[in-house]
Amino acid sequence: MSDIQPIQIVIILIFLGALFAAQVIIKRLIANGKVVPVQSDMRIVETLRVGPKDRLHLVSVKGESFLLCMGKTGMSDIVQVITSVEETTDA
Repeated sequence: MSDIQPIQIVIILIFLGALFAAQVIIKRLIANGKVVPVQSDMRIVETLRVGPKDRLHLVSVKGESFLLCMGKTGMSDIVQVITSVEETTDA
């Protein structure tokens, strides 16, 4: 009737237990400051919806800004945003 053997269930339970134990250990190491999570140099600064499925994302990568145009078919354009010194002092 069923092709599942009891040993297979035991193996799956051991595997899930090992994953749970690894998660607990890693969270404790991060909380104690012994492990530092990976910090990304890329972050989304702002997102603007311009249509039902169209968005503009302002992304910062290592201090440089890029404007990503995303549509329903995927990413259509990437433009680097350059700000001059005069614009930043006027604002």
